[in-house]
Amino acid sequence: MIKIIVKVIILVGSLIILASCSSVEKYNAQISKKHSPTELKEDVDYAYEKLQKLHPNLYQYISKEKLENNFENLKKSLIKPLSSIEFFKKISPVIASIGQGHTAIYSPHKKQTKEEIKKKGKRGNMFNTLRFTTLNNKIYVDKGFGKDSLMLRGTELLKIEGGNVEDLVASYQNIGTGDGFIKNFIPEYTRKKIQIFYGLTNTLKDSLQLTLKNKDSVYTKYLYAFVKKKKKTEKKKDSLKVAKKVLTKIEKKIAKKKKKERSEWNYNHGYDKFTKESVRNFEFLDNDSKKVAYMKIRGFHKYQYEDFYDDVFKQIDSAKVDNLVIDLRDNTGGRLAEIAYIYSYLTDKEHQFILPGKMTRANSWMYPTMHNKATVLQKSIRYMLFPVMKVVQAFKVKKIEGKPHFHFKSSKVQKPKEEHNYKGKVYVLINAISFSASAVLSNKLQATKRAFFVGDETGGAYNSTVAGRFALIILPNSKEILRVGVMVLETPHKTTPDGYGVKPDKYIPITTLDKDEQLDWILEDISKSK
Repeated sequence: MIKIIVKVIILVGSLIILASCSSVEKYNAQISKKHSPTELKEDVDYAYEKLQKLHPNLYQYISKEKLENNFENLKKSLIKPLSSIEFFKKISPVIASIGQGHTAIYSPHKKQTKEEIKKKGKRGNMFNTLRFTTLNNKIYVDKGFGKDSLMLRGTELLKIEGGNVEDLVASYQNIGTGDGFIKNFIPEYTRKKIQIFYGLTNTLKDSLQLTLKNKDSVYTKYLYAFVKKKKKTEKKKDSLKVAKKVLTKIEKKIAKKKKKERSEWNYNHGYDKFTKESVRNFEFLDNDSKKVAYMKIRGFHKYQYEDFYDDVFKQIDSAKVDNLVIDLRDNTGGRLAEIAYIYSYLTDKEHQFILPGKMTRANSWMYPTMHNKATVLQKSIRYMLFPVMKVVQAFKVKKIEGKPHFHFKSSKVQKPKEEHNYKGKVYVLINAISFSASAVLSNKLQATKRAFFVGDETGGAYNSTVAGRFALIILPNSKEILRVGVMVLETPHKTTPDGYGVKPDKYIPITTLDKDEQLDWILEDISKSK
């Protein structure tokens, strides 16, 4: 009987592997071919149908008539066969015209077969060793990682594969959007994240040539897509090798404790071993005779967060610090629960952090779970969980003014943190790429007059954003991936006119890469205060 079960498992496994290989080859062939105008028009209709079905604020920044005209004009322009990437360049401006930063479309790329992975290695992100920044509409290396960790900050990026970056960036301006009518997000984002837009508009290659400039020296550098596999080599005996020290029980216990503490620190801070950077960072800055608490948050994501903030505010309380700087620059958002947790330390009042999230249908919140792409096993688990999700829906989804709304935990009246609650002055650093949850937290802090804002207008809207959960819809012919948020996220606080970001109390443009002018202004302001 056991032998039969083993044979069945091997047979099923083999069939899955064969089906997987066949599926990859079929997918690659589908996205590589030219799609007929009829097929492309089908994809356009399918995309608009899904947007109308799922998007709860589709016509917030564009009229229904205007958006329908955009889709109709797109269909009229489809008169010849196009590849998936060519089609992406046509449909993405229409999706961007909606004016909802989370609503976007992505071009598909070829998948690797098992044979390719075995031969070349697993394809990696060619740009993962470089992070870019921008100044005066030029693109510079902000930091290098891994094998490029010694690359000098301020090295200018001139060309990618011979294409001038100014021309590339200009071509990206209408294929993405921030929220509403905010003008600074896309110009900034397309430069700092040029690798994303280059990937969306070009077929993948094994390598890319960059042209760089450092001072008066112009040179080329190649980026490679594949991770080389380590070759297995026999260990040679080294007669001169020093024997490994044998630890005592006490030493082993100490080493184990240190390893555990480091692991917990990495987990709480969201530490990345490759970049050697953390998502959540905290330190005290010495500013003349005044100590300043500085918290740099790169995103509201990655691992557990409660212990980090509990420890931070405990340290601030113990140090009797009167000034806190929260740096949200280039923070594109993340978890709603995390920003609600931060706010509970910064207010001494009961509050409703977020309003219930409006949806088009009562079951819209389930759409990503039930319909986003998944393996056979994942799909099976989904259907098993469906009855449980319906029970959750009965408690979480209620109608408000005839529309279904999802009630988040932070939609209820929240109590402030009593222990280590911070009552000192708060400065918040924001810029064009402070988006999504960063803008939501900024809204709450500004509306309640709890913080002073320095920098530039956020790329995320003040009044609301459409996010919460995301449906990833694959268009049937071109295989473009349409991302649609299914919930409206908004605090009880509003401003007019609609469609603009959180604006700083003190606008400070960046004029140099040699120093942090915005943070320096805050430290100087603190020094002047009594």
